[in-house]
Formats: sequence, C-alpha cells, structure tokens
Amino acid sequence: MNSRFSFLVDFVLFQAAWFACVLATRTDFPHALPLVGLLFILGRVVFTNRFQQALPFVLACAVIGVLGDAVLVKLGFLHFEPYPNLFGAPLWMVALWLNFGLMIHPLFSWFVKSCSRALIGFSVGGVIAYYSGEKLEVLSLPMGWQSALAVGAEWGIAGMTLRFLQVRFASGENKS
Repeated sequence: MNSRFSFLVDFVLFQAAWFACVLATRTDFPHALPLVGLLFILGRVVFTNRFQQALPFVLACAVIGVLGDAVLVKLGFLHFEPYPNLFGAPLWMVALWLNFGLMIHPLFSWFVKSCSRALIGFSVGGVIAYYSGEKLEVLSLPMGWQSALAVGAEWGIAGMTLRFLQVRFASGENKS
C-alpha cells in the first residue's frame, strides 16, 4: 500500500474513532462506540505491524490521559458528564488517549521529532481538541482561559513525554 493512501486510511480511521468516542454519550450506544473505535484503531495498528512500535506511546498516553484528566477534573479545570471513569477521566476519553498513542507514528510523527513542535503542537492541539469537545457538549472548561491553560499544560507534558519516547525508542529513524 502506498504511503499516501496508508496515511489517508490512518487519518480517516482515527477521525472516525475520535467521533465514536466523543459523541458516544450522545448516542444509544454510549459504552460500545468507544470500544468499537478503539478496536478499529488497534486492528489497523496490528494489521500494519506497528503494535510493538506503538506500545511505549500507548502506555504513556494511557497514564498521561488518566492521571492528567483526573487531576484537571479534581482541580476544577475540566468537567465531564457522569460516565464510567477512572479517577474522574471518563472511559471514552481514556479510549481517545489510547487511540492517540496507537496512532502517534503514522499521524503525528512530525511533531514528536522536534522538541518545539512537540511542545507547541501538542499544547495547541490539545486545547483545540478539548475546546471542540466543549462545543460538542461532551465536556466543559469551567474556568475559561485558565482551563485552556491547564489543558495546554497537560498536553505540553504529553508532547514532551512522547518526544522523549521517540528519542528513546526510535530505531534507525531520524532523531533530529
């Protein structure tokens, strides 16, 4: 499969899984859709033989997502409607973080190959993603710009952690 088509398949699957997770609470299948989205992404990663490469990233994203979102919830920067959760991070959001970790290399490798791109790109991208979630009414940022800064900090930490993992686990790739 050529690389552009493969990237397009990864992008479409990731976006579909994102919407399956984010909009799950607005459907008749609030618990099944995040799992279905995660299974599609996992299936794609296994099918393309990227699971071993993705493993450190998906584990890091699971920890950062659960702990980061839980801390933001506990501190009042982030609010989710009632849904099964881990320490305050709803399971649909945990599925999103897992999907993100699984797709770091095919979709976000450009960001993790540079400290500045990882820090800025993930911080801004995280704020935009959570702002989109607020507009879709699946979460709220109750402290306004302070919530946005807290989300940006969480995602900045995620970006730098993923950058560290890229440098640590890259095998023969350009580590610039």
